[in-house]
Amino acid sequence: MRHLHTAQRRARAAAIAAIVLIAAVIAAAQDAAPTARTVWSGVFTEEQAARGKAVYDASCASCHGPELGGLDGPALAGTDFLRNWLEDDLNSLYDKIHRRMPGDAPGSLSPRETVDVVSFLLRVNEFPAGAQELTPDERTLSAIRVENKSGPGPVPNFSLVRVIGCLTQRPDKEWVLTRGTDPVRTRESAPDAAAAPGAATVLGSQTFQLMEVASSKPENYEGQVVRVKGLLMRQPEGTRLNVTSLQASGSTSSCP
Repeated sequence: MRHLHTAQRRARAAAIAAIVLIAAVIAAAQDAAPTARTVWSGVFTEEQAARGKAVYDASCASCHGPELGGLDGPALAGTDFLRNWLEDDLNSLYDKIHRRMPGDAPGSLSPRETVDVVSFLLRVNEFPAGAQELTPDERTLSAIRVENKSGPGPVPNFSLVRVIGCLTQRPDKEWVLTRGTDPVRTRESAPDAAAAPGAATVLGSQTFQLMEVASSKPENYEGQVVRVKGLLMRQPEGTRLNVTSLQASGSTSSCP
């Protein structure tokens, strides 16, 4: 009898261990970052795009036009759409529609309606449909990049961007960001939430002349690694940023 009880205890222990292991595997799978994709991967379905068209016609066409060519709102098809959204991710597009649209009732679209409208916009702009619907999940949407079929490229000129680099003042009193990272699109012109000191930032090799920076008090950050947001202006004489915000980066990297 003792041997039987011992065997039963061992069996229960093995079963519990197996359950714990399975739970850990499931949790790890859920925590794993979504696979990075692009809008050329077929991230929505034709049926979903059709639903999105119905929502667009009812809630968006009065501002953006029945053919998405723009009226009171900007065009959402063709080169205008690409200029506004290339080198960004679908979560930015989803977030703008969900929080700020339609103009007369911002935030009134449900998550499903919003992601259906995103699907419709992708279909109109000739990105391919696939077998699975797009879901209103932030991590999934953030992992889907909007880019040309030929692959990623530089952020379009006159985009609102964020860069990190070393702030310095030239002898002619102009403020410059050196060792700058590649510009990354942002949708918010205001400073980010204050960053606590963290890991070192891998600085870049770009130089940006900073315009309209005086109101950000750059003298308080001279010689430091800073985070700058502004409108990107590539010109023959160099690249400029029309600054909207400047703040400490929170990086432990140092400037020479």
